[in-house]
Amino acid sequence: MRNDIGAKIVAVIFYAVLSGCVTAETAISTDNLMMQRASLAASRVAETYEASSPGGAYVISKNGEILASGGVGIADMEWGLAITDETVFRLGSISKSITSVAVLQLVEKGLIDLDQKVVAYAPNLPQQMGAVTMRQLMSHRSGLAEHVWNPDLLPFVWQPVTTQQMIDLQKEVPIDFTPGEKYNYVNFNYVVVAHIIEQILDQDYVGFINDDVFAPQAMQNSHYDWHDAIIPNRAEFYDQRDGVILNSQEVDLTHVSAAGALMSSARDMAHWAQLLADGELISEAMLDEAWTPAPLPDGTITKYGLGFNVGELAGERLIWHNGLTPGSQSAFSIAPDHGLFIAVLSNGFYLPSSTTLMDEMMTIMLTGELPEDAAITQSPEGAANHG
Repeated sequence: MRNDIGAKIVAVIFYAVLSGCVTAETAISTDNLMMQRASLAASRVAETYEASSPGGAYVISKNGEILASGGVGIADMEWGLAITDETVFRLGSISKSITSVAVLQLVEKGLIDLDQKVVAYAPNLPQQMGAVTMRQLMSHRSGLAEHVWNPDLLPFVWQPVTTQQMIDLQKEVPIDFTPGEKYNYVNFNYVVVAHIIEQILDQDYVGFINDDVFAPQAMQNSHYDWHDAIIPNRAEFYDQRDGVILNSQEVDLTHVSAAGALMSSARDMAHWAQLLADGELISEAMLDEAWTPAPLPDGTITKYGLGFNVGELAGERLIWHNGLTPGSQSAFSIAPDHGLFIAVLSNGFYLPSSTTLMDEMMTIMLTGELPEDAAITQSPEGAANHG
């Protein structure tokens, strides 16, 4: 179906240009062309998920206008509730992007210096943690070790914990490399970021994100993922074993904090992205800094800025992030030169990659078709590292 639609669009443009009647630009209005592409991209969601099983929500917007949004599948298998673009999903590591923007707001208020060693804000930090800068933490160049691989973490994943408890857990763990020397994607970096926020504001990260970040922007379906809280529209999350769909294992995500404990809906994510593009959250200069990949001492340029992956798709600049948590997947991308935003949020850990689906959809929006080689340039191992 998608190839037929794409072929018809190309044929109309080609005939019009060849005949000399109209230019390619006027053969199909930009608005209509984008709507047709959005319809084609949305059809990929219906092809990926089943209506009677866990699935996903999506949104496609251009310059703040939602071109297509909705959901395919079931948000709660026990009650048979359908997924919509207002369904609340775990964001996983997309939490890093939202947290980074919030930190940059504090930078613009003069409360944080990105290049100051963070011991200045949290004097009681262990020496190896206090010696890094906020910029190094946010761009994954701190050298701090990953706490999710610490065998002593296991008792903490079932109950609420504080950032201080996680810092205490890692206080004797040596650094992996000198700060700034290398890039290594580490969730613990953002646990430390959350702790610094708490020290500066004398407020816990949960209250900050809910009351100072989400609430002022009317993001009513965005929350810190309290395991035991009543959160309207929250999906249930699922896995699969031997072909049988099961409830995912219950965990408390406070142990990852700013690295992966936020929730949102597809529509709220589109709203947040447009606020970002319009300069309502941070200045254009600060956004450029966030979207600039960090350099290393040897001249190598990483593919990560301040809370955002930076890359290319179909020859166009792409800003993106994804996430994996028990029972869920998430992904968003921004093509800033075209004003395009896409998010795909899923409540099935076992389902096809939401990141691959997002890339396919963005490829359609940028080119009008889905090339055979449009699959995501990320292995399953890479996706796991971005949980």
